[in-house]
Amino acid sequence: MSDRPLRILHLTLGADAGGLSQYIIALGSAMVAQGHQVSVAGDTGAWQWAFDESPLKYIQIPLKGNWFSFQKSARILREHLKDNPVDVIHTHYRRATLLGRKLQSKHGRPQHTRAGRHPAINKIPPLVYTLHLSHLSLRFPRNLFSDFGDISHVASLEARDWLTREARTPEDRIRFIPHGIDLNRFTPTTCEQRAEARKQLMIAPNDRVAVFVGRYDYPKNEDWLIDLAASARAILPNLKIFLVGEGPHEADLKLRIASENLMDRVFVTGYQDPLPYYRAADAILLPSIREGFSFVCAEAMATGIPALRTRTSGTRELILENTTGRSVPIDHDLFIDTAITFLRDGDELRRMGADAAEHVRKNFSFDLQLSRTLDLYRSITKLS
Repeated sequence: MSDRPLRILHLTLGADAGGLSQYIIALGSAMVAQGHQVSVAGDTGAWQWAFDESPLKYIQIPLKGNWFSFQKSARILREHLKDNPVDVIHTHYRRATLLGRKLQSKHGRPQHTRAGRHPAINKIPPLVYTLHLSHLSLRFPRNLFSDFGDISHVASLEARDWLTREARTPEDRIRFIPHGIDLNRFTPTTCEQRAEARKQLMIAPNDRVAVFVGRYDYPKNEDWLIDLAASARAILPNLKIFLVGEGPHEADLKLRIASENLMDRVFVTGYQDPLPYYRAADAILLPSIREGFSFVCAEAMATGIPALRTRTSGTRELILENTTGRSVPIDHDLFIDTAITFLRDGDELRRMGADAAEHVRKNFSFDLQLSRTLDLYRSITKLS
């Protein structure tokens, strides 16, 4: 047994925008700060800049390509591992897990290392697979390429249930570690912070403000919020909805908002720091078809606003019905009707917001997630 720093390789499909990349960057950066060695391998993507600005070494591989690109990715990483052996491979897509298996098959061979490097080892590094989105297709032929690692990590109970029920993963190979957020950054909003945020965003004190944060893309259903703005025009004339994010639907969203004369009710902001919008908002609305956990839901709740979301992964952990927010089945009309009722009562929104902040701060800290993940790594590598 050893207490030396761990050497971790994350395998992802690409440096794409969203919560998955956020998870890798935040977790990896915190581990680097504690003295561990963390690298990431994946294809290019919209968030390459975020990886480049992090302390993580990013190894570019053509993993989004065809079979020949997959083989090239394996060759690049095998060469890298000759001088940079790892203790654990943490994967985030099924394709990345298959790549990890190829690396495992070669990693056990004795390797020569340069002076000053960690000694070469023959031990095969275990694969940890994080299931970021449950309800993946397991139909033929995808079932032939579905490998959920030596250990499957889930952040939600729904994901755990799906793994055991649909993917038939043994329970003793599943580890439940909820995601956490930076509670020093996402603090409960004070009256002064709320007033300043509304002034900055040119929002009137009596406006009812809802925020969506995420990709403008499938499976987020962000267009439902335009339907909400139109449907609630008479009931909530002071409603303002901010869509904070980026993605391929951005131009279509703006065109539709203009064509329906909703420019004073729905605002597509593009990529922005979401914190000022959380501070200015009365609630966060998330109508997704699928979620892995929803970092943004936890972030918003930590600042003191409740959430209305569809019943996707993470809902059971974050939403205490009518206490920290509300959830509904994935149904367009039901979501719209519930959102109107939800947003009408300002006193209830404030009450639920206070409970939401307390719930997240008690149960979903990033520090707790970090320590549990390190414990997982050490337990499966026998390094402690």
